[in-house]
Amino acid sequence: MNLIPARRAALLALFPFLSACGSSTPPTPVVVATPTPVPTPVPSPTPRAFQCGLPALPDLHIDCPKLDPKLNAYVNTAIENVIAQQPQLFDFNNNLGVGSWKVLDRRKYVDAVVAAIQAQGICAKDDNEEIAVKNTNLFHEQYNIWTSGGYVRRAYITTCVPAQF
Repeated sequence: MNLIPARRAALLALFPFLSACGSSTPPTPVVVATPTPVPTPVPSPTPRAFQCGLPALPDLHIDCPKLDPKLNAYVNTAIENVIAQQPQLFDFNNNLGVGSWKVLDRRKYVDAVVAAIQAQGICAKDDNEEIAVKNTNLFHEQYNIWTSGGYVRRAYITTCVPAQF
């Protein structure tokens, strides 16, 4: 058997590859572009309106005495949160004393304080000149958070037994 023609055939088969090794110009690589996936936007959760977990009670038109307030910490925390998170609602250069700044938009301020109370898991509602706050149907408390002159106020008014909303 003659091995020379077989070796010659093998070398000839490798010739195109070997000839490229000594070349001064490297072969141009073929770049295959992979499409960049378009990220799917993550939907933002729809804010849920606060739902008081306590059943509504009728207004019995009873007298509501002034007792020792139980829910004032929630109201004060809500007011402080609104002041810190929504400073555009206040004129900090116009005040009646520390913490009693001029309110620039009464409706937005009252709505924001009610929402901030509700964010703490406490039932609250705008009750015209005051806000009503409860964490049980045994009682609710009334607070005045705005003076007639348009300043922040932190005043407990009365406690109604049983709750009236």
